[in-house]
Amino acid sequence: MSAIQTVIYDFGTLSILLLIGFFVRKRVKLLQNLYLPAALVAGFIGLLLGPQVLGKFTDYCIPLSPTIKSWPGVLTAVVFSVSFLGVKPRNFGETALSASIHSGIGHQLQVCIGLVCAAIFMRFYDIPLGFGLTPVYGFYGGHGTALAAGTLFQKLGWQAGLDVCNTMATAGLVCGVVFGIIMINIGARKGRTIYVEEPSAIPDYIKVGYVEPQNRKPIGSGVTYNDVIDPFGFALCWCGLICVLGNIVRSLLIKINPILSNIPWFACCLILSMIVGSILRRTGQDKYIDRPSMSRIAGFTMDYLVCSAICTLDLGTVFTYAVPLSVTILAVLIGNIVFYPYFGRKLFARDAFERYMGAFGQGCGVVATGLMLIRIVDPNNESTAGEAIVSASTVGYLWMIPYFTIGPIISFSWGFTKLFVFSFALLVFFIVLGRVLCWQKRPSWETQERHYSE
Repeated sequence: MSAIQTVIYDFGTLSILLLIGFFVRKRVKLLQNLYLPAALVAGFIGLLLGPQVLGKFTDYCIPLSPTIKSWPGVLTAVVFSVSFLGVKPRNFGETALSASIHSGIGHQLQVCIGLVCAAIFMRFYDIPLGFGLTPVYGFYGGHGTALAAGTLFQKLGWQAGLDVCNTMATAGLVCGVVFGIIMINIGARKGRTIYVEEPSAIPDYIKVGYVEPQNRKPIGSGVTYNDVIDPFGFALCWCGLICVLGNIVRSLLIKINPILSNIPWFACCLILSMIVGSILRRTGQDKYIDRPSMSRIAGFTMDYLVCSAICTLDLGTVFTYAVPLSVTILAVLIGNIVFYPYFGRKLFARDAFERYMGAFGQGCGVVATGLMLIRIVDPNNESTAGEAIVSASTVGYLWMIPYFTIGPIISFSWGFTKLFVFSFALLVFFIVLGRVLCWQKRPSWETQERHYSE
């Protein structure tokens, strides 16, 4: 089979898994209630019915080619290539400021907790210090960041790094939904909600994931006329441009100094997306970029990325690191449950409960989880919570990018003390900044007027 045939075969296999995942999720209420993405369901179906599980007992299993395992690393570059194309600068007011500080505290807490866990388990397991960074890649960053960092760990010699990062991301996603809903119900009973007396039910059409014909909306706007070039194809051309430029820049860096070979392709794509996006915006040429189309490119790429990562997950690695993985996940989860609410009620002048629940969901993996939790406590979108987590996720790139692009490299050279002191100092900086600029004497649910929906 030629290289292009292999790519098409892999694409077809993953597409079939995604279709199966969608229709299984559409039928199984538990999967809907857990708000699990179809890509995650598809990945687990591929894992269970593929060579690693079903294939151990029978020859009749889903045939997954060995090349599928390389898809996540490549697709990560595609996701990051469109991250800043067409993004408009946001007004940085009090909401964005307090949300960004809260996000920074959450990020650094996960780093510090993970590093402490790694330092303990390094005495008993053959794991590198970089293990301590995998929680923040998975919980705070989500599957895209986890897979990017995990790929870099592999290049640095820790082959299990990709599977560990991916496991962290999956655990974070599930924990964000399950424990987020539990926290919302407790908070509602304690009278902390401003916009509902009791948690709202997520509409069935959102749970199921199928949009009826009469409710369907455009997924983007056409920049070009179809007869000249397909609008979505034109959007993909910008993505391809960034990917090629990223590869060229990386090759030039390696020629300058071979040690720069540790800089991953996805990192070059991310930085170039930021540079090209800024240039287009400043020169008025961003009229050629349709941001919703770029979001769709990132979205469908993430679906294939997550599916391919889960279905090729090395179960041997998961079992080998079962104890450190379980303990670290539990430690980070407890940290999130305790500190997101604590700093939320101290930092947020308005909508504290709604905002820290959104931040908790975001801090467990993806903005979509945060928005889903906000929808339960603010069904009519009356609060500042949605704006807050979108702003925080954008500003959060400032501290997230260095950690997942060079963090794995630093973890092999700095040692625990230096890396922990640096990370803890950043944590203290964010807390002090919040204390000076945003600290509240009383939580907002004690001072803010309630607007209960009918």
